[in-house]
Amino acid sequence: MILTLVLALAAADWYAVARSNKTLEYIFKPATMVGVIALTLSLTLEPHDVWQTRWFLAGFVFSLAGDVFLMLPNPRLFVFGLGAFLAGHVCFIIGLNPTLPPTNAFALLLPVALVAGVVVWRIIQSLRAGNQTSLIGPVIAYGVAMTLMVFSAWATLFRPEWVGARVVFVIAGATLFFISDGVLAWNRFVRPFAAAKLAVIVTYHVAQVLLALSVASGGGGKAPNGRVAVPEVPNGRVAVPGVFSGGGGRARIRRRSRGRRGRRGGRGGDR
Repeated sequence: MILTLVLALAAADWYAVARSNKTLEYIFKPATMVGVIALTLSLTLEPHDVWQTRWFLAGFVFSLAGDVFLMLPNPRLFVFGLGAFLAGHVCFIIGLNPTLPPTNAFALLLPVALVAGVVVWRIIQSLRAGNQTSLIGPVIAYGVAMTLMVFSAWATLFRPEWVGARVVFVIAGATLFFISDGVLAWNRFVRPFAAAKLAVIVTYHVAQVLLALSVASGGGGKAPNGRVAVPEVPNGRVAVPGVFSGGGGRARIRRRSRGRRGRRGGRGGDR
């Protein structure tokens, strides 16, 4: 239900961007990110990665702030928007790295860095040509953060706690985020093109939704503390992934006394 609402809000914003309707854009662009935050919170009612969820929620809040700064007509707010998204990417990086990435995952860092480096270098050239050298430092910092975020997402391929659809969600989300930012920067600093704004917002919203969906563990793996968060439900039952009782997927937790007799004959003890 919430996912459907988020997609409807996003579609309304896409329409606003396509029609250059700023009034609708001012409403639906931030509303979509509020919906993404609500979607993430709703996923905490199911088994989820606690560490990742906390940091991703912070990243979504920073993304919301960045959206507001970047959609306003004041060009001076661009740096603030960049800073907000930079902080958001730092949150995503931390959320994806409760521990250092596995050693074999670092083979992915070079190709990601090369692609990002080419894009950033071309943007820097345009900034120098346009006498906007004050933005070079922030753009480099943002490029580094974006690179590490995308690498961290792809590194989940080598993390045993990451299994199932959430791996696809986080990799696709991070990659689309990179594409969205790259198109935005290219259109703003290198070479504008007609479909850029719509391409940026569509890839951005799909990326955020996919990142939000990736926090749901589905019981397939363990959270960084070695546990999957399992929510309590009424009637003394808890949802236990992979354990089915009567087709309901829930098992009653029964307390057992340590002093229970292990066998007949008067002996007591633990088995």
